[in-house]
Amino acid sequence: MTETPHSFDFSQLSPAECILLAEQLWDRARTHPDAVPVTPAQLAELLSRLDALEAGKFGPGTPWEEVKIRLQSL
Repeated sequence: MTETPHSFDFSQLSPAECILLAEQLWDRARTHPDAVPVTPAQLAELLSRLDALEAGKFGPGTPWEEVKIRLQSL
């Protein structure tokens, strides 16, 4: 088993470095989906949403540009 660091001083990282680190962590985590625990309730919700999507119960999404404009106006 590998050792996990218990603390890391993120204050030494620039915002860009924090984003890069988050991207790298996400990329690593998504290559091991079985290592991410999902509760029975979460699985049930995901399956319910998938069923609704496949049944056409969701309309088209909002284009990113519209979402971005709305968020920037907050």
